[in-house]
Amino acid sequence: MIGTSDVMKRLFDRIRMAARVSGAVLISGETGSGKELVARAIHQASGRSGRFVAVDCGAVPEDLIESELFGYRRGAFTTAMTDKAGLFEEAQGGTLFLDEIANTSRRFQAKLLRALQERQTRRIGDLVYRALDIRVIAACNCDLRELVARGEFREDLYYRLNVFGVRVPPLRERREDIPLLVDAILQSRKRISASALERLQSYAFPGNVRELENVIESAVYTAPGGTIEIQHLSIVAEPVEREAPDRLEVRNFWESVARPYADRLITRRHVEDVVRAGLERTGGSYRKLMALFNMPESDYKRFMDFLRRHRCHVDYREFRKRAAERPHDTGEIES
Repeated sequence: MIGTSDVMKRLFDRIRMAARVSGAVLISGETGSGKELVARAIHQASGRSGRFVAVDCGAVPEDLIESELFGYRRGAFTTAMTDKAGLFEEAQGGTLFLDEIANTSRRFQAKLLRALQERQTRRIGDLVYRALDIRVIAACNCDLRELVARGEFREDLYYRLNVFGVRVPPLRERREDIPLLVDAILQSRKRISASALERLQSYAFPGNVRELENVIESAVYTAPGGTIEIQHLSIVAEPVEREAPDRLEVRNFWESVARPYADRLITRRHVEDVVRAGLERTGGSYRKLMALFNMPESDYKRFMDFLRRHRCHVDYREFRKRAAERPHDTGEIES
């Protein structure tokens, strides 16, 4: 991690304190802000002799995450041809990093809570419990307290994970660190002009350090000479919101909404507006949005996970109340 700003100095102090805490650590921060780097720094400073084992809870399918973490005995299910140790066991004596912990089911959360409380784990299909000596660090890019209030995350697990909290600041809160970060990314491959650096420092970077890395790497290849100029930067001077389209036709949610959102062509506000317009048409039914947004019914959980992960979930109750008062149109949607 690189930075000399006041917020980074406070983060470094927080990391040193977290390393001395024996309980779990909960890291919060926006996507791309460096939560895994913070987790690794805590592990290294803690002096634990075991490995640092990371798992992205949002990338592992729900039906596999339990076997990935807890392991299984041969014959526990059809494809279990041999015994397999889980990530809990692989992290023995070290640190288990659970990234995007909000993307787990309540069923899995209950099993995780029990493992943390009892400090032991059992492979699927096994009768033997194994004692755990691990440090657990969890991370989330949303406010877990809001999910707890909505009943989407177990309150008891939240308090078990949040023994010590660490907040990673977004890049826009430490713009003075951008020149140092740019130098580290460039590694003397090219220079960057003062005007290009100024443009970088005036940009909000919704994707944080990860987006900065992508912008610089792209500029390295697009700049024909030895210096990166403003025209080589794949960003805009104005906030992204001003560049987003006013109207967004939803032919298929993943292509018309999710992909432009991932590419920073639209913002979270635009996604919320699309969902809000859809709920207006369906009378507050998220399930009916599947057909309205041209998605198969099997995408329902994936769709809801996307909204929760990116904090685009809209309260359906006001739309159900309106639907009860007047006839509802279920035609095609534009927003």
